[in-house]
Amino acid sequence: AHTKYHRFFVNQLNTSLSYSLLNPKMAKTEEELPHGVEKLHPDAVETAPIIVKKAALAFFVYIFFMDVVLCFWPGLYHMYLRYYVSFDPVMPSDAPNDITPVAEVYGVHDYASTREYYGNEVIIFRNYTDCKSTFDNVIFPRRKDQLDTYTHIEYLDKPGNAYRPGVTKGDFVDRTLAEVLKRKDPNEFASFLRIFSDVDFKDLLKAKPDDNFAFDSSFISFFKRPVVSTGIHAAPVAQTLSLQCYGTKSWLFWKSSDLTKHKIYPVSSPQGQVLSGDPESILKIPTKAAIVYPGDLMYFPPLYYHAVATNPGKNVMFAIRKIDRESVVRGIIISPRLSFNWLFRYMHTQLYNKSGKAGFHENKERYPFKEAIWTEVVKKQFENFADYDGLDAFNLP
Repeated sequence: AHTKYHRFFVNQLNTSLSYSLLNPKMAKTEEELPHGVEKLHPDAVETAPIIVKKAALAFFVYIFFMDVVLCFWPGLYHMYLRYYVSFDPVMPSDAPNDITPVAEVYGVHDYASTREYYGNEVIIFRNYTDCKSTFDNVIFPRRKDQLDTYTHIEYLDKPGNAYRPGVTKGDFVDRTLAEVLKRKDPNEFASFLRIFSDVDFKDLLKAKPDDNFAFDSSFISFFKRPVVSTGIHAAPVAQTLSLQCYGTKSWLFWKSSDLTKHKIYPVSSPQGQVLSGDPESILKIPTKAAIVYPGDLMYFPPLYYHAVATNPGKNVMFAIRKIDRESVVRGIIISPRLSFNWLFRYMHTQLYNKSGKAGFHENKERYPFKEAIWTEVVKKQFENFADYDGLDAFNLP
């Protein structure tokens, strides 16, 4: 009996092994799974890699559209701005203002000594130089007969705010520097001038012969009352040295990262502007304030957005731009997107720039990207915020 049963089990085992060899899928024992977990069908396709691939493709398409297509297609950029511009508050109405002073340095009186302070923050070098004397005795005699474009202005009922200057620019007129300083016309504003050169900057900044500077954005005014002279904007890729010669200016500054964090979206078109927010909300996010007196030098890095208020009377300020490898790298570190957007749009804009002047400057022509940002953003900001008095925030002395 024992032999009989033994043969029976051996035959059954041989049959099972033969079947397993003929059917490999059956050769493996089934793995026990936790309760409620179903075994994946052998022909099923895992969806996780597909989702990742689709997400990566969507991200690539988004970046390509935002940072390439919108940087070379002004018409589409025009439509994009029209859709995304906003004037709604981004901060609660009862939130306090968040304004703190910039850092100050005393005892620095030459350009080489300022270099160690350059970085990601605004710095004022108090009593840096006797700029008045240098301007009157060196710069003015050298440039007095040079022509540039000056702007006729009209004063608003309100003195302006961070989004809307207190003056409206009108017709352009060509004058020499000597004519402007002699006329002292409160209804003309010399903004973003290009009449000075590298040799002038070296004299003004007490720099060495091998120090290089790109260009200036100089301002001369004889305002009849305190006004916000320039609304919020920024200079991409350029480190700026603002030297005050006559009069006093007050500045408000915002980092591009703080603007973005609080949904005040910065753009470079190619100059820096903002698409959203309002004059009240922007003071409730981290804001730096600076009052600059005659003889003071102020440094600020690329893409540090700012607005400026100016006292009445004679006011002369040189905003000297430094564009070199250090400046470009610093701008890219601060915001890769804004830096490369600026580069692409600047390249496009230069196809239309026949003036021979670098950087932003006043002119009678509006190039495609500048026209888009003016029509869909700046002009609408001017219209919406013309009646808001924000001068007190600048704390002009």
